[in-house]
Amino acid sequence: MSNSAQGMPQCPRGSGEHGIGWVELLANNNEASGQFYADVFGWRIQGFMPGYKVFNAPNGGPAGGLRGNAPEGSPGCTPYIHVPDVAAAQARIEARGGKKLTEPEKIAGGWIGHFADPSGTIYGLSDMPVSLPHQPAPFGESPRPGLHTICSLEMYGGTDLEATGRFFGELFGWATLATMPQYMLFDPGISLGGVFQSHTPQTRALAYIYVEDVAAKLDEIEAAGGKRLGEPMSMPGLGTFGYFLDPSGTAMGLIGA
Repeated sequence: MSNSAQGMPQCPRGSGEHGIGWVELLANNNEASGQFYADVFGWRIQGFMPGYKVFNAPNGGPAGGLRGNAPEGSPGCTPYIHVPDVAAAQARIEARGGKKLTEPEKIAGGWIGHFADPSGTIYGLSDMPVSLPHQPAPFGESPRPGLHTICSLEMYGGTDLEATGRFFGELFGWATLATMPQYMLFDPGISLGGVFQSHTPQTRALAYIYVEDVAAKLDEIEAAGGKRLGEPMSMPGLGTFGYFLDPSGTAMGLIGA
């Protein structure tokens, strides 16, 4: 990816109080997806409970889960936002137009819950602390993330991105910046950032993995049982982007040179 931003502004840094520390990927074909990410990206995969595996990328970035046995209509990607009190956060979210989707649930290590923002996009909440370094969306002059890490998220924010920015800014202290038409950068101030988009409600959440060579990685993905979605797209000042389906049919993105 080019480090020349060609005038692209940098998003301000958020408060750092409510970062994204966990990313859950839909993986109904759980065994095949776990082997795929281990082979293609070198992720360390561990079984956690039947139908659920935990992954860690060797070069940093958020850890996450590969969730099998998910109900019909579950999102392909669910980012978890840190809050000190899940129930209290859900009450604040509902007061600002979001929707509580699950009651707080005790798991190993802490509490989790889920909500939909006013556009209907689903997020998780977790009271487990986030200690990851700040990694803004890796465009332009932003620092390069670790190889094969989840480096950015693209979230559907509805047709009014200004309202979406206010929602996440007031609740979580995230900074936002409108950039290209139908896109808004977001930065929690800790862990990874990304973009809100207003053009494709069918894809509400998409995780991106950082790679050295997008075209070569797409070839490797196909050889390992994934499916490329089109050819790499280069955008001057931003980088090269690619898209694929993993063996469970979950859509993922690549960012690289």
